Amino acid sequence: MRHPILAILVASTLSLAGAPAEAQNLPEMAIAKDLLLPCQEADNDPRDGFIAELECLSYIRGFVAAVGLTGEAELCFPEVNRDDEIRRAFVRWVHGSFSKHGKMPVGAALLAALDENFACP
Repeated sequence: MRHPILAILVASTLSLAGAPAEAQNLPEMAIAKDLLLPCQEADNDPRDGFIAELECLSYIRGFVAAVGLTGEAELCFPEVNRDDEIRRAFVRWVHGSFSKHGKMPVGAALLAALDENFACP
């Protein structure tokens, strides 16, 4: 073959093409402070804040949907800017007593923050 480097590149590319892609490892959110970081970064980081906001809001939206399906809590959310209001309420609630709230299981902390901030009258 006249171009050995080209042959090596083609062979290595073909050998990689058949390999299955690995799933991205996402951090497990076990306690409230694990969700707090991406929820805060949504406001603090102008470059990567969008990605952090997606992580935070995706978790919160899924949680709120699950709570709605179980009927465990009766919550009244604002009509306008709902996602940001929930996110900010969670951040404020955790910071209100960080040493206590930051160590709570994330589901219990989020439910407590929702109950405190969005309980129906």
